[in-house]
Amino acid sequence: MKKIFTILLVIAAARLNAQVYNNEWIDFSKTYYKFKVGADGLYRIPQSVIANAGLGSTPAQYFQLFRNGQEVPIYTSVASGPLGSNDYIEFWAQMNDGKPDKPLYYNPAYQHTPHWSLETDTSVYFLTVNPTAPVFHYSNATNDTTGNILPVEPYFMYKAATYYKQYINPGYAQIVGEYIFSSSYDLGEFWGTTFIYPPASNVTTTGNPDIQNNLYVYNNGPATATFRFGAVGCADNPRDFQASINNTIVADSVMNSFNDLRMTVNIPLSLIGSGSATVFFQDNCAASSIDRTVVSFYEINYPRQFNFNGQPNFYFELAAKPSGYFLNITNFNAGGAAPVLYDLTNGARYTAIVGGGTLYFELPGSASARKMVLVSEDPSNVNNVNSLTIKNFINFASRAAALAAIRIL
Repeated sequence: MKKIFTILLVIAAARLNAQVYNNEWIDFSKTYYKFKVGADGLYRIPQSVIANAGLGSTPAQYFQLFRNGQEVPIYTSVASGPLGSNDYIEFWAQMNDGKPDKPLYYNPAYQHTPHWSLETDTSVYFLTVNPTAPVFHYSNATNDTTGNILPVEPYFMYKAATYYKQYINPGYAQIVGEYIFSSSYDLGEFWGTTFIYPPASNVTTTGNPDIQNNLYVYNNGPATATFRFGAVGCADNPRDFQASINNTIVADSVMNSFNDLRMTVNIPLSLIGSGSATVFFQDNCAASSIDRTVVSFYEINYPRQFNFNGQPNFYFELAAKPSGYFLNITNFNAGGAAPVLYDLTNGARYTAIVGGGTLYFELPGSASARKMVLVSEDPSNVNNVNSLTIKNFINFASRAAALAAIRIL
């Protein structure tokens, strides 16, 4: 009986054409090598692991990497030819996020932020060999500040944020003696805080406000910053909802019943000029004994000095600037090796010029914004991929491949 249902399913699938299944990145003629990543960071696949997978003689320039259907840029310690015993593939890896969840929502606009997945934090990466098509490899870009005429970039726009992950709010409910929730991803269904009850004005499980320290605000830049947050009601009551920063109310809005709220407001830069931000959220409801709300996230977008707070990895973004950038970065935890700046957008890799505790980078102009990550190459900061699992995908749109898979079943 199982085989009959499988055959009917395959026949039905074979008749569907011109549909988007998010598997368009797969080349069914290729073998893929799977591994998992559960945290953001700098990762390497050592040559020994590559050789154990049977790829020891593969030229470095043919390797290709995918995550969630998108090609991931990689750096190979040799530009071409087989990897030597001390060589590796290096890349900036990301844990799974909520972007694949978005189509699962009854209305995709109900997803407040794609930062967290409702399914799993683990990303699955697929390495393959592609000798015929262009592959996305980082180029070793020149970083030479000799004769530089660009002014030192004084600041960049940075996002200090908290994406809460204390509780999965079940979302919109109909009350019929009890709360009945939709079976689809619905309004208000996301990771957030635990319940906020009026008149409480905190959003942490410890009963303390959320505090952002070491903001390193650049006070001579734009006079305003932006504050963005999301919240939702979790009971069928009328209410007013407020957000405050450093004891100043910055947002105040009606958020009744199970409705949600996403607001972006301008705040004076002077409000966070001290370098810290204490963030409160307040549920103002007359039915204080039975009301509750949840906050999904907040972001403070502000001008920041190029001070990286002693971190060994630091993600940031640069606006488009055709004339280029001259960056002087301080307070970065480089460890015992020269740090590397990865341009995730354009696929360029820059080795820092180090002098007196400052990292110097001269970057060419770019007509588009770019995503950057500065990483320490110290061995203590490198995560190794320890094994690869072979994965051969079956093309169920091919009748021959589908029938072959059925015979295996």
